[in-house]
Amino acid sequence: MKTKILALLLGVTCGNSALAETNQEDKSFWDLPTHGKFEFRQEYRDGIDQYNNKFQVNLRQGSYILETIAYVNGGSDNDIWSDHKIGSYELGLYHNYKINPQITIRPGFAYAINTNENNLYIPSLRFNYLTNTKVQIEARYKQVITSKNTHRNQAFDLYLGYGDIKDLHLLYQGNITHSVSGNPLFDNKDIDYFHNLKATYKGFNRLQPYAEIGDIKVSPKSNERQLRWRLGIVYLF
Repeated sequence: MKTKILALLLGVTCGNSALAETNQEDKSFWDLPTHGKFEFRQEYRDGIDQYNNKFQVNLRQGSYILETIAYVNGGSDNDIWSDHKIGSYELGLYHNYKINPQITIRPGFAYAINTNENNLYIPSLRFNYLTNTKVQIEARYKQVITSKNTHRNQAFDLYLGYGDIKDLHLLYQGNITHSVSGNPLFDNKDIDYFHNLKATYKGFNRLQPYAEIGDIKVSPKSNERQLRWRLGIVYLF
């Protein structure tokens, strides 16, 4: 009798395990929860006295990320909301490959629609490493190719982040851009660079304000530099 009861319990346990595995395997991509974020950012460049805005929505389904961005140009100190016009729209699709809990690789492709009808193709590859002490190291390589094949740039970005301060995340970004097509980018040369420092406050959970300061060029044909100030807010959903 004890042997029969033991066999019955073992059979029920195995059946439940098999059912759980079947349910897990049958769970489709569309059954996964969808997460995302909305971001608004305003930028001011002191060298040319101009304000720019960015609106961005990201949707994440499983390991895939759909990114939509609208860049709005125009406005000066006299009236920061005047003469605004859409500079470009950008649509990107990215895929996270999680190698382990610390390492993620993200290939992707974006397509930007410009008002000057010289649209952009932007393939990219990111490598992200997060240590147990909340130190983030990220590298990105991307190419920017115009649809009319007039410009082709390649860029390398290095990100260093630190998030072990209470409710505050700091992120440094360094960029080097090279014009493969030989077009001037900075000081009449085919090389450009910039630095950027970003501080994000995460104490409000879903609502995350941030501030940035960067050192960027003024014009491709001069060696003048200018400060770029940014204030933004991210809402996670």
